[in-house]
Amino acid sequence: MASVPKFVKEIEINVSHKLLKIEKTNSELLEPQQLHCDKILEIYQEAFNKLITGTITFSKLLTEIKDAYECSIQIRDKRISQFIIQDKNLLNTMLSSGKPSTVYILDAGFSGQLSRHVGTSPDGHPLWCSKFLQTNPDDVFKTHLDFLRAGSDIISTNTYQASVDGFVKYLGVTSEEGYGIITRAVDLAKRAREVYNNECQQGNKPVRNIQISGSIGPYGAYLHDGSEYDGSYADKVSVEEMKEWHAPRLRALVTAGVDLIAFETLPCRKEAEVLVEMLKEYPHMKGYLSFSCKDENSLANGEDFKTVIKKCWDMNPTQLIAVGVNCCPPTIVAKLIKGINDDRQSKIPFITYPNSGEKYKPKEGWVEAEKCKPLANFVEEYLDLGRVFGISAKKKQNYDKIKKMLKENEDLRENNLKLTFEISKLKKDMGKLSDDNFSDYLSLMRERDARYTLYFENLALHMKIKELDGSSYQVDEAYGDPVVLRIALDRCREQLSKTQLDLNKKNDEYADTVPRRQYDTLETKYFGLVKAFDSLKQEHGALQENYNRLLASKTSIKEELCETKERCNELERAGTPRPRWELCADFIGGGRDRWRQLASNLSSRDILRVLLKELGPAAEGDNLEHFDGLGIDPIIPPYLRYEGKVRNLRLSRREISVIINDIWLGKKDHIQDISMQDYVTKYFEDRYQQPSVRAEWAYNLCAGVEQMLDEPQVKLFWGVLHGHLSEHIYWGHQNQWQSLKEQLYKHSKDKENISIDEFEKISKSVFPMKSEVDIKNMMDVVRKQLKLKMNSNEINLDKLFQENEEGFDRLEFARELYRQRQMAQDKYIREVVGELGGKHASNKMVTVENVKRAFAIIDPAIDHIRMERYIRWAFSDPTTDVNSISPVPLRVLATRLAAGDIERVGPRYRGTRRITYK
Repeated sequence: MASVPKFVKEIEINVSHKLLKIEKTNSELLEPQQLHCDKILEIYQEAFNKLITGTITFSKLLTEIKDAYECSIQIRDKRISQFIIQDKNLLNTMLSSGKPSTVYILDAGFSGQLSRHVGTSPDGHPLWCSKFLQTNPDDVFKTHLDFLRAGSDIISTNTYQASVDGFVKYLGVTSEEGYGIITRAVDLAKRAREVYNNECQQGNKPVRNIQISGSIGPYGAYLHDGSEYDGSYADKVSVEEMKEWHAPRLRALVTAGVDLIAFETLPCRKEAEVLVEMLKEYPHMKGYLSFSCKDENSLANGEDFKTVIKKCWDMNPTQLIAVGVNCCPPTIVAKLIKGINDDRQSKIPFITYPNSGEKYKPKEGWVEAEKCKPLANFVEEYLDLGRVFGISAKKKQNYDKIKKMLKENEDLRENNLKLTFEISKLKKDMGKLSDDNFSDYLSLMRERDARYTLYFENLALHMKIKELDGSSYQVDEAYGDPVVLRIALDRCREQLSKTQLDLNKKNDEYADTVPRRQYDTLETKYFGLVKAFDSLKQEHGALQENYNRLLASKTSIKEELCETKERCNELERAGTPRPRWELCADFIGGGRDRWRQLASNLSSRDILRVLLKELGPAAEGDNLEHFDGLGIDPIIPPYLRYEGKVRNLRLSRREISVIINDIWLGKKDHIQDISMQDYVTKYFEDRYQQPSVRAEWAYNLCAGVEQMLDEPQVKLFWGVLHGHLSEHIYWGHQNQWQSLKEQLYKHSKDKENISIDEFEKISKSVFPMKSEVDIKNMMDVVRKQLKLKMNSNEINLDKLFQENEEGFDRLEFARELYRQRQMAQDKYIREVVGELGGKHASNKMVTVENVKRAFAIIDPAIDHIRMERYIRWAFSDPTTDVNSISPVPLRVLATRLAAGDIERVGPRYRGTRRITYK
């Protein structure tokens, strides 16, 4: 057994001397026992610190310290139980002293008990305890159960400061959800009552008739400005406002099934009368009124307490079961109630649950706690007043002691646990040291045996050499002693046998073990293979990524090829064939040879100019300087109605574009109420007073537009002007342009620049129906318009969307968006027409139901409003009931759809097709 170090003995002797100096206690009271244990723990704590510093794990003091901690914890637990039993027996003693039997016990301060479960105080929050209905409903349930176990006959719901408006304002819920939170409060109280009754039945205790009261606090509590304590809000808030605010909470509590209503802490007569009247709306429901008072005569707002209490009771004596006071100093309760029933035949039952006497200041909280007397001193006085309905008191003194002792217990348990951990750690360290010392001992023994073996082997070799060569080598006489040699031989044989056994044992134990050198070689090879595998894995990942990129490029190229084919087909259908200029040779002097010489390698426009020049005076006469007026016939558009010659202003393309853009800008304010023809007429009339000048600009605009029909934007204006196209095509294009512009600026870094990747990402989100090919074409146009370099990654939005007086649709990017929009529309319409029968059924009569079905199949995401707009445009009938519209031929329907603003809403759902690569 290991000896005890000297300094440990000194610590043990020192502890023994100090313990002898402590006066022992023979008291059976727990408090002196606790003090005695605390003094002992102080001595042991000092000794424990010294032992830990010296890494001692085998002293008997450690066991004594642990036993002292456990003894102290047991005494503290007994004291806590003693305090709880005293609190439970206090009120039972009062009720058994001959006082009136008509007393019901209410629950105590809800916030204080709830805070012990939640771990935080609700003071200062606009919803007070009511916020925990949303965040900590289980803790609310536990608080109700605490009061029932403590003997409460009536428990109040946690709705004193709850309101639908408050929940909406401070919790961010809807009105319906706020209403549900109030009903949840009733459900929690019911659940606590049910659990408590089950506990009574299982414990063979009498089941009490527990009542649940729905707590309704004053309107001033909702304001969260302290006015609930002085009633100052009564002069500012009307009766209707109070009713409107209280109604949802009262209805929720009654509907949820409370047993009675508790109108609590009312500071003024006005609100009390409102609540008494509202209670009449629920004739089956009972309730009680409880006021807050500032002294022994007056309510919180200064009104006479006795006058108000009598009036409120007389207003509804059939539903009110009691009136009284709460949330006031206990010293004024008896003076307030005394004398109220002296001149009454029907006595008024009283209810009271005052606070501890502390005063509440909105900025400081509860103050003057040191001036308060224990509430138990006043209960007997309350019972002497006659009919008492409820009494509740806050027993704070014992709670503070219990709280303090619980904290001390936790500290002791923590120290005890720490002690256990330190001992375990030290024992582990000692065991490790012992193992190290034993290993050193074994190594020394092996070294000794090895030295013996080498010595005797050396001796044997020397003897063998002497026998072989017969030399006169002097050897120690002991070496030639047969006895010594015999002993050496036996020793060698013994060592050999032992070594052989050890060798066989090692061979058996390590038969499956790889030698160290071979292990190192295999490990090196393994790491090399792992490194090669990682390299191959990275290479495979790069190849896989490259393959996916090539596959995506292939898919994109396929889509682009399809788009290009469709565009070529569209251009082939819509394109104008090149004039047969060779026919002009018959009208030119010099014949075909001279015409071939004049028209060689020229464009159609240049050939036309050459032709006009060759025709001479016939081409340079009045026909180029003036236009002939079309007259004033009603069939002529209003803006072209003019008789006589009209001067040719020879407007440039830019001037034509500026006029068209100006017309669109003005038409934006008259989209629905005026047609484009009428607006163009009004446009020129507003700007030019003389008819001749108006005619000049109108005729020159039309002549210029006819020369520019190769431009899609001009062609769109011309079609809208003649009623062939819907002007909603232009507005839809403009809306797309503005939507993309707003989103790009919104996500830009400095409201000016944006990266290309972010631009592409936002474009896909704004245009979810566009294909990868369309997005790629958009990006190419952006690069071309801004002249970006290949390595450039920033797009300047100000330059991209910079418009001049010709309009936004003159920009290359806007033209590309319009081109893609029209191609998508054409494809959409072809699918719809194909669903209706295709081009081979052009004479087929199509009904509204046929069109509805086709749109629903091709575009499942389309809504009824958009579908009806498309149908009315296709059938050219904006007023007739949709189901009464007459059928039209398919070719007419297709032409009308192509001229309208028809856009796909969502994708067409199709089954997947398996692609096999060969």
